[in-house]
Amino acid sequence: MKWRQSLEDIGEMLNTLVKAACILLLTVMVVAVTLQIFSRYILPKPLPWTEEVARFCMVWLCFLGSSCLIRTWENTGVTFFLDMFPPRIKFGVDIAIKITMLLFVAGLFWLAATQLPRISLNEKSPALMMSMLIPKSSIIFGFLVIAVQLLLVIVEAFFTREEQNNG
Repeated sequence: MKWRQSLEDIGEMLNTLVKAACILLLTVMVVAVTLQIFSRYILPKPLPWTEEVARFCMVWLCFLGSSCLIRTWENTGVTFFLDMFPPRIKFGVDIAIKITMLLFVAGLFWLAATQLPRISLNEKSPALMMSMLIPKSSIIFGFLVIAVQLLLVIVEAFFTREEQNNG
C-alpha cells in the first residue's frame, strides 16, 4: 500500500508540473498569436518572431500534454474488441497494449535523445536565431515524461488488480 501511494504521489507531482508547464506554454502561445495579429493588421511592419514562438510552444504543448492524457488514460482508443473479453483476459491484453506502447515510446525516446543533439546543435531558427535543439528537445522530454507516466500506469494497474483479487 505504501509503494502504491508513493507511486501515485510521484505521478501526480509529475502531472502537476507538466500541467503548469502546459498552462505557461499555452499562455505564451496566445500572447504570441495576439501580438502577431496586432502587428500584422495594425503596425506598419509585422513582428517576424511571433509565428515561430507560437509554433515552438505548440510543439512543446503537444508532447507534454500527451503525458497528461497517458496519466489519466484519456487517450483515444478503440475498445470494441477488448470489451468482448472476460475480465482476466481483458486485463492481460490491456497490460500488453500498455507495455507495447511503453517499448515504442522508449525506443522513440532513445532515438530522439541520441540523434537530435547531433543533428540540431548547429541549426538556427530563422526568426529567433536560437538553436533548433531547444524546440526539438520537446520530443526528448515529451517521450521521457510519457514513458515515465506509462510505467506508472502499468505498475498501478497491477496494484489495482492485486487489491481487487485480495479485497
